[in-house]
Amino acid sequence: MLTVGYGDRYPISPWGRFFGSVSMFSGVAATAVLTAKISSVFLEMALRDRRGFVDTDSLKNHYIICGWKNEMHSLLTHILDSNPGLSASKIILVNNVIDSEIEALHEFPKLKTIKIIKGDFFSVDVLKRAAPEKAQKVLILADATPNSKGSIPTVTEADARTVMTAMSLNNIAKGVAVAAEILDADMAQYLKLAHVHEIIYSRDYSRLLLAMASTGTGITNIFHDLLNPHGSYSLGTRDIPDEGQNQTFAKLRDLFKNLHPEMTLLGVLENSGNSHRAKELALRKAQLTPNIGQLVQNLQEVKDLRFNHPVFCPEDNYVIGEGAMAIVIRRKGQDGFANT
Repeated sequence: MLTVGYGDRYPISPWGRFFGSVSMFSGVAATAVLTAKISSVFLEMALRDRRGFVDTDSLKNHYIICGWKNEMHSLLTHILDSNPGLSASKIILVNNVIDSEIEALHEFPKLKTIKIIKGDFFSVDVLKRAAPEKAQKVLILADATPNSKGSIPTVTEADARTVMTAMSLNNIAKGVAVAAEILDADMAQYLKLAHVHEIIYSRDYSRLLLAMASTGTGITNIFHDLLNPHGSYSLGTRDIPDEGQNQTFAKLRDLFKNLHPEMTLLGVLENSGNSHRAKELALRKAQLTPNIGQLVQNLQEVKDLRFNHPVFCPEDNYVIGEGAMAIVIRRKGQDGFANT
């Protein structure tokens, strides 16, 4: 299709030369069309990858972040540093930020493979595109995406978006771990109704740290070093071994000294992890009694359960309940540790 041969045979009649020319031009044109088609496919893939578009069907055990913050690259870098087992390709951003912001984000080598789903993250249809029911965790930020006029959402607007997103996730991804940032602490009650596992009171934390700084006791430096992903020590939680379940805190402390000398046990995180599973477990235990009065009391206790409730330095005779985790400080470089 691309040549008439090596010259040993060639057309000599007018019609032979005509068809030979048509054959050559057709071959060149066909090859050009095929090459252009292949190039366009690769170009489209490159553009989609550059802008972070993602195939929803391929998502599984990913980490969804809803909303946008100033200095987003710093936040994402800290998330990756705090979760050594998490790769950037597993992070899916859901927001409505302009393309130039995403392209600037991808300029950082560590964040090149982060994906994005464009749209209002508080919309159910947009959330479904991120496959939250298959996600490992969802983080809802107090959104700071500017609108078409360049205005940043107010505190009320940002919190309303957070609450709407949490309620939608409670319907379409029940049981998935959800952490949500709230600016007005009074709005936290709605997040609790939506079974949000962790509520981040960012403005309250800032005020508390400033108040602690005024005491001159160095507490703020302690918090900074414990939460810094590049520090030598870190604060976090760890699964309690089977032999520590339903034991006293004193026995658990001795167990950790033997099994994990690099860790210091600070307390216990009650009803940790998935709130739906913790509630189901508590309900099953509550219904074991044949006494109606006791059953009513047990069900009321289930209703009043506090999930991810930290208990620091409990008494030695404090009994470790099911679904609890150990709160520890550990030296970096150890495996089997979950940062909070």
